[in-house]
Amino acid sequence: MRKIQLLLALFLICLNTVAQKDKVYSTLEEALQKPSDVYILYLENQKLTEIPDEVFKFPNLRSLNLSGNRLSSVPSTIAQLSALTELDLSNNRFNSIPETITGLTQLTELDLSSNNLSYIQGTITQLVNLKQLYLNNNKLISFPDFMTKLTNLTEIYLYGNLIHTFPESISKLTNLTEIGLGGNLLTSLPESMGNLSNLKYLALSYNKFEILPLFITRLTKMIVLDLNGNKLTSLPASIANLKQLAELYLESNKLNSLPEAITKLTNLTRINIKDNSGLKLTPAVKAFIADKKY
Repeated sequence: MRKIQLLLALFLICLNTVAQKDKVYSTLEEALQKPSDVYILYLENQKLTEIPDEVFKFPNLRSLNLSGNRLSSVPSTIAQLSALTELDLSNNRFNSIPETITGLTQLTELDLSSNNLSYIQGTITQLVNLKQLYLNNNKLISFPDFMTKLTNLTEIYLYGNLIHTFPESISKLTNLTEIGLGGNLLTSLPESMGNLSNLKYLALSYNKFEILPLFITRLTKMIVLDLNGNKLTSLPASIANLKQLAELYLESNKLNSLPEAITKLTNLTRINIKDNSGLKLTPAVKAFIADKKY
């Protein structure tokens, strides 16, 4: 009986520890009562113009959300948060990626979306454990070669920038599973991207593609392909190679037809072909997509 009681006590302690690690603190007042118990701190939308010194008093902090404030700099004291793995600085007033955060080498997720970034500094490559990088809605014009040193990246989101080319070296990021490039100025992509064999999600919506890059049809793990808002007039028959494809978005293009081969996409559950005024479908294609349109 005593052994059972001991096991039950240990189980309850473990549950309590997990609960503490999952608790989201949203005020400094509450968090400062037990600084060592704080793992997640959300201080978004509080009109902060600088990060309060108290934020750096949480030795076990893993996730810090400072989105929707008025920040334009990060003090060097952020280095004290050596356990930090997730940092959200989106919707602030940064003109460049703060150099001070590049010492946070345990970071796996960084969000600097909706700031005023026009370039990416080379020092970002110090974040060697980075897996998820969100730089949406900035003013970036390129994705520098040196970014391919971040070989642990699995997700890159660059929606709503001014990017018109992508480097051949992107092929080195073989762990990538998701790339978001919607709302840029792209007309083509490097053929080397065909080597990104783990890619499952690719968004190229609202760019300037007139022809689908053929390498895409070699990315056989693809599940979601977003091509809305381009200038495509057709799709290659080799689209049928994407056996895992579940969602295909083709709205607002200039499509004249869809290849019969599309009927081989047996995992397809959703297709959007709205606003393609000249589109004519064969009976076979029409029947295939009838229950998949939305």
